[in-house]
Amino acid sequence: MSSKTPQPIYERGNIGRKAWVDFAKGVAILMVVYYHSALYLSHVGVGGTVGVLKAVGELYAMPVFFLIAGLMNFRTSTWTFGQTWRRRLWPILYIYILWSVIRAVFYLVVPGINGELGELSATNPLSLALILVWPSSSYWFMYALFLFTLLAWLLRRVPRWLQVGGLAIVSTLVTSGLLSAQNIGWNRILALAVFFVAGTVYAKQVNALIDRAGSVALLAAVLAFVISCGALVVMHLRFVPLVVLAGQVSAIAVGIFASKYLVRLRPLRFVSPLGKQSLQIYLFHLYIIVPVTGLIGLLYPDWPRPVNVLVQFAVVAFTVLMSLLLARLTQRARWLLVPPSLPRASARSSHPSGDVRKAASDPT
Repeated sequence: MSSKTPQPIYERGNIGRKAWVDFAKGVAILMVVYYHSALYLSHVGVGGTVGVLKAVGELYAMPVFFLIAGLMNFRTSTWTFGQTWRRRLWPILYIYILWSVIRAVFYLVVPGINGELGELSATNPLSLALILVWPSSSYWFMYALFLFTLLAWLLRRVPRWLQVGGLAIVSTLVTSGLLSAQNIGWNRILALAVFFVAGTVYAKQVNALIDRAGSVALLAAVLAFVISCGALVVMHLRFVPLVVLAGQVSAIAVGIFASKYLVRLRPLRFVSPLGKQSLQIYLFHLYIIVPVTGLIGLLYPDWPRPVNVLVQFAVVAFTVLMSLLLARLTQRARWLLVPPSLPRASARSSHPSGDVRKAASDPT
């Protein structure tokens, strides 16, 4: 008679040691879509969910994306610049430039919609001409990946503590409001570089910590996160240096440690596929949110708060599903993600949806 404890029907087995990666990314991309949906809907009069969700999402989504990207970037320190350019820098820069052009064309074709909130209009020629010096709030993430990868390679011989410590100082200067580039993209780039570089230079240590983390580590992270949220949301101490950074670190820890458990739950198995296709969702989602919110605005919404909340989450669900559909319909158009000039075999292993995404599933 076997003494093996039967597995609960609500748990999945054989998910792999690094299954948390796609789950953590899946949660993060849902937060990104929610944030942009709520942002654009609020500008047409649909304000539903409380600002606390936005504050919490900002602490987790982008920092965890960059930490994971850094974990998969650690090998570049052993590459020549030519190898780094071909395998990482050029493919990322290509995506950034190409999708910035697609964005400009989209907003020219779709009349009456401004693609930016509080910045240069997406139809302004300067918006496209200045993408390498004045990144838009749409695709700054891709530009950040390019700059962070280049920075990590250039600093590869600098002591690790000095890299992370220096970037942590820059980050907290920005998040506390003491330093501003007067550009959303640059502010976020300056504030988030520390997570990518930390993931790159401390990849082995971070992965070992995550592998060892259990329920006690999760509870400690939750406690630190609650304290950080209290300082930021209740006491409004965002202006105090290091408070936001502490909140981001604790949010990452909660998200990753919890993902190790939540990824096993069958009812949540839809989250990991979203993480695997987070790049595609990121690239497509605004092309759905912007026209949908524009159409909702034509209704002159003046709805009760519960209705607004339902509309917001309906837009999030619709946006994710349509982004996945667009990704499926365009999967044969490899040039949307891969530089055409690269050989097929090389391209498959050197762009964010190939080599980088594969590395994300096994950042060791």
